[in-house]
Amino acid sequence: MKYPTLAIAILLTFLMLAAGCMNTAPPQTTGPGSGVSSPVVIDALVTLTGPYSSQGAIAKAALLTAEEDINRYSAAIGSERRVSVVFHDTASDPATALTQAKEVQKSGRRIILGHMTSAEIAVIKTFVDANGMLVLDAGSTSPSLAFPDDSIYRLISDDSAQGRAMAMWLEEQQIQAIVPLWRGDVWGDNLLNATRSAFLERGGVAIDGIRFGPDTTDFSFHVASLDLLAGDAIQAHGADHVGIYLIGFEESVPILEEISVKENLTRVRWFGCDGNAGIPSLAGVSPAASAAARVNLTSVVWGIAHGDPSSEPQTRIRERLGYSPSSGPIALYDALWVVHDLLNEIPSNADQTRLKLALERHLNTYQGETRSLATNEGGDRALASYDVFQVMERDGIPQWKYIAHIIIWEDRSEHIGTDTCPYFRQE
Repeated sequence: MKYPTLAIAILLTFLMLAAGCMNTAPPQTTGPGSGVSSPVVIDALVTLTGPYSSQGAIAKAALLTAEEDINRYSAAIGSERRVSVVFHDTASDPATALTQAKEVQKSGRRIILGHMTSAEIAVIKTFVDANGMLVLDAGSTSPSLAFPDDSIYRLISDDSAQGRAMAMWLEEQQIQAIVPLWRGDVWGDNLLNATRSAFLERGGVAIDGIRFGPDTTDFSFHVASLDLLAGDAIQAHGADHVGIYLIGFEESVPILEEISVKENLTRVRWFGCDGNAGIPSLAGVSPAASAAARVNLTSVVWGIAHGDPSSEPQTRIRERLGYSPSSGPIALYDALWVVHDLLNEIPSNADQTRLKLALERHLNTYQGETRSLATNEGGDRALASYDVFQVMERDGIPQWKYIAHIIIWEDRSEHIGTDTCPYFRQE
């Protein structure tokens, strides 16, 4: 189990000072005579390009930061063990993800850290299950992929929880009807179904809305159609009680660029999801950012329960990126520590049953940067914890601002905390 961050910092400081006093600094390089063995290679399948790339960039920064911390820790305690993360860009493409998973398997390695879409996970699932591999992913959230006893472990909650969290927020904001515009794939369809069901249970109305294909680049027709539906909803419920529910990744940017001249779409509030929360191009000086601020775009995204965004690892992740990241991909920081500890305990060529039992034990006893990684019966993160971010202007420039936190506890009780509540983290 990973040591708490503060304990690591104290231990590193003590050991480095001791090494300096003894004039026996730990070895820092690999190669013949260096005293350090070849690093343990860990493969990461990450969406570095394509419509999910903004989240993939966070995942890469988190993994590189964890790699540094693990190797510094190993050096400080005199261990020769090092880790090296090899990145494979899936380009948000399921076929590419499968090809890369096969390449990892051919190399003899069996553990993959991932930040992939649900469509990618759905395609690689059969292959990794059949070949005794393990995947720890921080990107996929589709409820249809929550299978017990498979090889996929998802480090954030599935979208049945996100749908409930969004329904809670819509009710809090006195929204009576939503008009959805969503990405038509396994992730978008499942998230919409989860949100619609939860919203209907709370007495809301969900209009049929507009579905777009994952390869869509021209959204003019979709936005025009959405404007008509929004007009009907406004007549029935009033503009203050209607919300546009946007489920998408980077395509959220061109969609918002289209709405500035639409009469109805600029009269209502817009609500988003984990796929578009925190997208950098929806802040700053741009037409999309101005539109997002105008319609108060508000997105929910998996967040660290009672987390500390000022912690040393998260500060370095932010410095790598140049902006404040969403929390979900940061779970890969913890995942690399878990895999490091797992491979310290048992060999990577152990049978899959032994690997899975050991991994589940590590996950269910782990406390780290994103707190407990305990899993539910589907192998997904048990605690459903979500941040709420809104695009609003500061000094005339649109910015993402953290405004609330939503928690659904294991006993199904729920809570919304606003940014004035000291119990929840502040940005």
